[in-house]
Amino acid sequence: KNVHDVVLSGSSVVAGSAYVRTIRVGVESYSTAITLEARRFSLVSSELRNSLARIIRWITWALIPLMLIALNGQMQAVGGWSNAIESGNWVHAAVASIASIISMIPQGLVLITSITFALAAVKLSRQQVLVQELPAVEGLARVDVVCFDKTGTLTEGDIEFDRVVELAASDSSDWSSALAWFANVEEANGTSRSLQGAFDAATRRGQLTATVSFSSARKWSAIELDSTISWVFGAPEMILVENNDSSREALAQASDLAEQGLRTLVLATSRSLISGEELPEKLVPVVLVTLREKVRSDAPETISYFLEQGLSLKVISGDNPRTVAAVARAAGIPLANDVVDARTLPDENDALAEILETHSVFGRVSPEQKKLMVMALQSRGHVVAMTGDGVNDALALKKADLGIAMGNGSAATKAVSRLVLLDSRFSSLPGVVGEGRRVIANVERVSRLFLTKTSWAMLLAIVFGIMLWPFPFLPRQLSAVDGYTIGIASFFLALLP
Repeated sequence: KNVHDVVLSGSSVVAGSAYVRTIRVGVESYSTAITLEARRFSLVSSELRNSLARIIRWITWALIPLMLIALNGQMQAVGGWSNAIESGNWVHAAVASIASIISMIPQGLVLITSITFALAAVKLSRQQVLVQELPAVEGLARVDVVCFDKTGTLTEGDIEFDRVVELAASDSSDWSSALAWFANVEEANGTSRSLQGAFDAATRRGQLTATVSFSSARKWSAIELDSTISWVFGAPEMILVENNDSSREALAQASDLAEQGLRTLVLATSRSLISGEELPEKLVPVVLVTLREKVRSDAPETISYFLEQGLSLKVISGDNPRTVAAVARAAGIPLANDVVDARTLPDENDALAEILETHSVFGRVSPEQKKLMVMALQSRGHVVAMTGDGVNDALALKKADLGIAMGNGSAATKAVSRLVLLDSRFSSLPGVVGEGRRVIANVERVSRLFLTKTSWAMLLAIVFGIMLWPFPFLPRQLSAVDGYTIGIASFFLALLP
């Protein structure tokens, strides 16, 4: 960053210091704009809820003519309208009409469905899954495309040591000791500290006589031991500036490793001593150190489960496409065709949807693009789930048919999601699918029971109304029949495993 550069809120300062003038606050800030758009209320997409609403709407419209048929039939059965009103028999006719109409209504269907959702939510909460809207229980069981963010979702957000690749003939203890120094010096940054597990402080040799702290501008750090030898550790392209055979070979090998999505650093040495913040002269590359993002331990197993279930998986991340591809491979997501740099994607919905159908891994994706990608998939008839943890995922989580947030994610992300994995474990998702399938199967079974009764009641009302026969049941009799043959039975059917 230079003078007059823009620094977004939430940025991390890894080196240096500055005075920053605030130019946007509150609703004008970028992160707040995303949060406000995500905060707009919308109900979760639920096929069960939509189907119940449709059924109730149909029954409501059907009741209007059926009520007229039933009432007319019962009035005629007691001697006709005028005679019934004069004799007071209209009361019996009205009671019989009400009885026939009540029997048509699927009383308790919505209640039983809500109870089924609620019990499923309680069961999932014991598995550290928070259901923020009851119908979301069924969501994952109906999904056919799952979109994953990378950092903090597929990965734990931390980097870990991968391996060391030797480049030049050197006493192995020398570079091993040097890496132990870089990993354990007081001013070590996060990248250097990731080496601590492999290079213990006890293996350090020599006396530290000078250091140069890591800078994001230089992209390297340096140490001097015993005032006789210098070691430099950092980005190969920033350290290997001398045009000689050893540097060219190291750069080529580093490029090959980077193509695999590995973060690659070089350790170089020189007999020249440290002078200010300048690179020592005549640096000789000794080893390449590769680092990788730590994939969640339970991610591959869950990914494998989704693939077995026939789901299509997409990874959409703001990171470098090569890095995203490497993480996707490590998590077990098959790469359909090449990795796509989202900066080359079209804005037009149909063209974007076509690319999404044929590719599975996308890098350099902006928050707005994530939302558009979810909408493009939905335009092709897909039911989409989105998992994420950062504010940049909030818009996509909101637009998805089912938004799933990680428990360690941002407050905005958890607020707009339908499910929150409180322990941030992917292994909870197969249980969510199973619970959703159980709910769907049980509610469909219960609905058939209720609607069979409704259909027969409508048929009886039509027959008795047309034939002008008195309806044979009282409301209290039908309530007893409903309770014993429908209500109690449906309660147990709704709880079947």
